[in-house]
Amino acid sequence: MPRINHQIDDPFLPVRKEQLFTSDNRPSSQYAVMLQQEDQEVEVGHVSENYQLVPNETVHQIALDVLSRSNLGFDDAGMIFDGKRYRQRWVLPDLSVEPKKNDIVQLSFDVINSYDGSTTFGLAFNAQRLVCTNGLMLDFLLGGFRFRHFGHDAFPEEMELAVSSLQNLSGQLEPLNSKLQTMIDQPVDRHYIQQAFTDLKLTDKMKANVFMEVEEDTAWGFYNACTHVLSRAGTHHADNINRQVSRYMLS
Repeated sequence: MPRINHQIDDPFLPVRKEQLFTSDNRPSSQYAVMLQQEDQEVEVGHVSENYQLVPNETVHQIALDVLSRSNLGFDDAGMIFDGKRYRQRWVLPDLSVEPKKNDIVQLSFDVINSYDGSTTFGLAFNAQRLVCTNGLMLDFLLGGFRFRHFGHDAFPEEMELAVSSLQNLSGQLEPLNSKLQTMIDQPVDRHYIQQAFTDLKLTDKMKANVFMEVEEDTAWGFYNACTHVLSRAGTHHADNINRQVSRYMLS
């Protein structure tokens, strides 16, 4: 069966699990996850028999249901899908801070899912800078929610908990604004930037790209240069580095 070796950008392709077999034709404990693309199926991951495979289309609809029940405004802010992992983002205009005049940061609602067992179906709360649409990976600070009972009797209760988690996100606005203002007020120099590059173990290419994007000599300016480069990359790997940078800058 063909494995993924090219870009798959449609997150809503039909998907199924297929049991694998050992070399002597005995049933394996592993299953292949198969995406139906045009006239062929593509193998995108291996998971256990008990892995709960939830189609991205279902994940997307559940996320919209949570958003609608929250009574918060929301705007589509794009998605990332590489055939294995899916992340869809909506920004929440009702939940925003303005750490600096005319520099607005809106909280965001991300739904995440995977077909390779790398993450479970759930929500992550992050943020996005309005002026340049830089994503700020702050779920380690703002929290999220993991669905563990999809398809079971307890799932409606989990949905209510997810809605409640989203509605309670407003309590994070003041602490976040305070942290961002601290970065705005913190001057930085070349030595600070070089030390940050060393601590974060960034690649030479990324260092060069970030350095070219720094527009002001503050921690906020440096942070936004990093998030600008990483957001434009538009990959799950870039999101992970963004989260690493965010932890470093907001610690």
